[in-house]
Amino acid sequence: MQRSDSNQSLSAHRQVRSSTTLNRRYVRRPVSGAALTSAGSVTSRDINNVVRVKMQPKTKMELKAVRPTAVELKDQAIRKALAEANRLPSVQEESQPKMAEAIKKANHQKKAKKSSGLKAGKIRFGIGRVLLALGCAVVAVFAIVYLVNTTMPDVSLKVAAMQTGIDSPYPSYVPRGYSITDATSESNKITLTFKNSETNGAFTLAEERSSWDSAALLSNFVKDDYGENYTVVREQGLTIYISNSDAAWVNGGVVYKIKTTSGTLTKKQIQAIAVSL
Repeated sequence: MQRSDSNQSLSAHRQVRSSTTLNRRYVRRPVSGAALTSAGSVTSRDINNVVRVKMQPKTKMELKAVRPTAVELKDQAIRKALAEANRLPSVQEESQPKMAEAIKKANHQKKAKKSSGLKAGKIRFGIGRVLLALGCAVVAVFAIVYLVNTTMPDVSLKVAAMQTGIDSPYPSYVPRGYSITDATSESNKITLTFKNSETNGAFTLAEERSSWDSAALLSNFVKDDYGENYTVVREQGLTIYISNSDAAWVNGGVVYKIKTTSGTLTKKQIQAIAVSL
C-alpha cells in the first residue's frame, strides 16, 4: 500500500511540474477531455488553429533567413565580374590570329592598289609627255612659220635696198590694219606689197632711183597715167599727185608710186606715207 501511495504522489507531482522544453509563447498547454462550448472555452479545432496561426511567424522568419543579404549579393556580383574578366584574355587570345590575318590581308590589298595606281600614273604620265611633246612641236612649227612670214620681207627688203642703193625703202607710217607681205627688187627698183587682213585691202609701193623732179614726173608719168583726173597736194616740201587712191611724188632722187589693187586709201593716209619716207 505504501508503494502504491508513493506512485500516486509521484504522478501528481509530475502533472504539476512545468515543461522545460516547450515554449509557451508559441504553443499553448493542451486541454484534456472534451471541448467545452461555453464562453472562454477552447475546442479541439481552436487548438489546431492556434497552433497553425502561431507557427506562421516562424515560417516567415525561416524564409527571411534563406534570402541573401545585400553583402552576399554584392559578393556574388564581384565574383561573377571577376570570372568574366578572367575569361576575356582567352577570348582575346583566340581573336588575335584572326585580327593579324585581317590586318595582313588589308595591307596586301593596300599595296596592290598602290602598285596599280603607280602603273596607271606611269601610263598617264607617259601619255602626257607624248601629248606635251606633240604640242610643243606644233607650237614650234607655227612659231617658225610666223617668224619666216614676218622676217622674210625684212630680209628681202634689206637685200633689195643694198642692190638698189635706196637707204630707207620702208615707210615709218603704214595705215592701220596693213602689214607688209612681200618685197621684190629689180635693177634700180623696189616694190613693197601691203595687205589688210580685216578689209582685204591691198596696195603696192614702188620706189625707183631717178633724176626726175616734180615737173618731169608730171609730164612723163602723171599726165600719161592719170590724164586730167588728179589733184596736187603739197606737204612738207613735197609735191604729191593723187588720183583716187593712187599717188606719185619725187623725194631725194627717188620716184615713189602708190597703186591700190583693192580697197581705197584716203588722201591723209597717202600724205602720211609720203612724209614718212
